[in-house]
Formats: sequence, structure tokens, C-alpha cells
Amino acid sequence: QSNEELFVTPLAVPTIPARHYFVFGKPISTQDVHHKDKEACQTLYMDVQDELKRGLVDVLEAREKDPFKESVGRLAYENITGKAAPFYCSIP
Repeated sequence: QSNEELFVTPLAVPTIPARHYFVFGKPISTQDVHHKDKEACQTLYMDVQDELKRGLVDVLEAREKDPFKESVGRLAYENITGKAAPFYCSIP
């Protein structure tokens, strides 16, 4: 029995890339907001925060309802049909 520690190298197993989801929210103008107007800045901040939250909810919903979110099924569909797998879009 040896007093030396046994070194086991880490094993990195590559995974199949997952589908990425993106959403572009509505543009929010800052043109009429003066940087020293605290109330207007707070309102703008809340608007931006609400829009970001809505976008995240949309992305999470799209990911949950996407029938091809799993890479194996999506890649099989694309190889068999020769077409890109359709995606779920919840944004009107």
C-alpha cells in the first residue's frame, strides 16, 4: 500500500449542441428621457425590466413547447427529411 494519492484525469464528454432560442423585444426609446429626471428614469427602468421578463417568459415557453428541443430527435428528423426541423414560436 502506497501513501501516494491516485490521480485520475477528468473525463470530458462532448455533448450534442442544444437548440438555442432568441427573442428580440420591442425597441424602447430613451430619446425623451433626461438622465437627471429620476422619475422618468425609474419609469424607463421598469419598462425595460418588464420587457426583459416578457422576453424570458416567451423563450422559456418556446423551449418547453418545442417538439424538436432534443438534439437527437431534431438531427434524425433533419437527416431523414433533408430539411431544417420546424420550431415553435409563441411570439405573435
